Amino acid sequence: MEDHSTHWHHVIGMSTNEMKQAAEDAEARYGDIINREPPVSKKHPRMAMEMRAAQFAPFAALTGYEKVVERSVDEVRESFSSK
Repeated sequence: MEDHSTHWHHVIGMSTNEMKQAAEDAEARYGDIINREPPVSKKHPRMAMEMRAAQFAPFAALTGYEKVVERSVDEVRESFSSK
């Protein structure tokens, strides 16, 4: 198994070993379908990525994220301009 050096266990409260075990369990259960290509409809054209993303916009998990990023950008710009 690859080590992606992302420490998700800090986010969800699991140890690295527990995360590795969970990944192995998922691979054992669903390995035959995890890496499959999605089916392609013969009736409906594929939706543009922008349209797909727009469907989920109302359910944004990071409400207010844009404002925080803008504030951070402003702070960085101010720190550079004051040097």
